[in-house]
Amino acid sequence: MDILEFLNLNSGAVTAISTVVLTIVTFVYVLLTRSISKETEIMRKTQTEPNISAIIQADERYINWINLIIQNIGLGPAYNVKFEVNPDFEDRDRHPNPDARSINYKLSDIGFIKNGLPYFAPNQKFQFYLTNLADDYQEKLKKSFEIKVTYESNIHEPYSNTYLIDFSQQSGLTQLGEPPIYTIAKNIEQIQKDINQISTGFTKLKIIRYTKEDIDEENKQFLEQFKQQEAEIENTKQTENE
Repeated sequence: MDILEFLNLNSGAVTAISTVVLTIVTFVYVLLTRSISKETEIMRKTQTEPNISAIIQADERYINWINLIIQNIGLGPAYNVKFEVNPDFEDRDRHPNPDARSINYKLSDIGFIKNGLPYFAPNQKFQFYLTNLADDYQEKLKKSFEIKVTYESNIHEPYSNTYLIDFSQQSGLTQLGEPPIYTIAKNIEQIQKDINQISTGFTKLKIIRYTKEDIDEENKQFLEQFKQQEAEIENTKQTENE
């Protein structure tokens, strides 16, 4: 019995088996297509999704100066951004920098936190001084509060994130030396002061004046020293030969 005769005699069974195989292949293809479609949708959503974060970070200039950083770390813009601080944080300390303003405010009274933001661009951030841990250190380590952020994506999908701000996370941190940028800034400031003192006559610029006669005299002395050294070397060679 050849293959053609076998297929003719069992055509019904062959057709059934082929149908089952085709159904399985079609089902697998549908699953793969659906999986690829979901991954594509997730990638598209990620590329347009906002993500607003809120953290505290020690200032580069002094480790006890604490800054609050609120930033959109997502790839998409956020709309209708609202903030809630619970419990409200109030700092009555004085800023450690004598040139800066005194600190006596509630966190919820800051403009963008109080009024919200209609638009928050990707990678946009607000960074500002929050408190000085050197003042009432132990008390501030016990203080913690939450910042709740609500906002929408460009397709009006709502988001809500709550961040715990805990100063005890900064406990035990130390700082070695000064940041290079801060050192450069101080050096530039000193150069500006020096230039200003010179330009105003407060500090006189010292100038050493050389005349042509002075230069000729220096050249003459140099030639004499050179000749003397040559003579000494020649005398040393003659002594060795003897």
